[in-house]
Amino acid sequence: TGCASINYYAQSAQGQFELIQKREDIDSLLEQETLSPKLRKQLLTVLQLRKFSIKQLGLPDNNSYLSYADLKRKYVIWNIFATEEFSLTPVKWCYLIVGCLDYRGYFNETDARQHAKELKQTGHDIYLGGVSAYSTLGWFDDPVLNTMLQWNDIRLATVMFHELAHQQLYIKNDTEFNEAFAETIAYIGVKTWLKHKNNEQKYKEYEQSQRQEEQFLSLVIKYKELLNKLYQSSENKDFMRQQKRLLMEKMSDEYNALSKHWERNPYAAWFASGLNNAKLAAIATYRKYVPALLTIYEMLDKDLNQFYRFANLLSTCNQMRRKKILEKREIKFEC
Repeated sequence: TGCASINYYAQSAQGQFELIQKREDIDSLLEQETLSPKLRKQLLTVLQLRKFSIKQLGLPDNNSYLSYADLKRKYVIWNIFATEEFSLTPVKWCYLIVGCLDYRGYFNETDARQHAKELKQTGHDIYLGGVSAYSTLGWFDDPVLNTMLQWNDIRLATVMFHELAHQQLYIKNDTEFNEAFAETIAYIGVKTWLKHKNNEQKYKEYEQSQRQEEQFLSLVIKYKELLNKLYQSSENKDFMRQQKRLLMEKMSDEYNALSKHWERNPYAAWFASGLNNAKLAAIATYRKYVPALLTIYEMLDKDLNQFYRFANLLSTCNQMRRKKILEKREIKFEC
């Protein structure tokens, strides 16, 4: 175990060092005549989004996203989610500084796949996914990565606001809250940004995509509840294994019917690559408390300063108390 931990931290340090080594100042890049028009436009958008995040969203004003790093690959890290065969509770891994998380990240895809294989051999459900961005929580000056520039401007804005929100507030050992808080700020940020741009068409498209996401999440939650009920029953393993497979198939069928008339089908690939407990657990981790946080934002008159004060006070509560406050949508509370 000790050797495994040393090796894991070594690859983490090496991966982070690679990012630092490859950083290039964006202003300096923009002065280069040989810079491609496409990259120039993207980097200018990054600077505009960064400025907007500081002035309009009150997110940290530091050196993040003032540099660019081309990693020559599609993803910066690969995250592993794992659950028991008959459980939707993700395995937790604990680290220095950030505390315990519901996933384990690797800078090297081969290492990630090897660890995922080992976990699968012990009977775990595994979900391995590539990640295009992450935050060092202010420990380093995060660069914008080539992996982030493969999307459209709305997706880029979403990810930048999400990662900067982690620098605004991060609670050790509470992945569900941290990710929901960052997702909430990203949603608020993108809507505000599109309004400032007076781009009604893009705003409508974003709203539609969010409605589709809510439908998708409702479907996931519905089948998670059915699966939880199955796993908590006294049925034998063979029966549960059969029912688990049938429920996953029904979920895919229901999604196909739901998305049949959608102009875009953003979750088709997610379903096509197969379903298991770990995959469903990963979705819940990121979105569980978003509806509650958005309701509280509305209750606070859509005032981000008030919302940040609320979130900071909430961070002083223990995890169980924090969960109850969010479930009840309380804006006045004591820890």
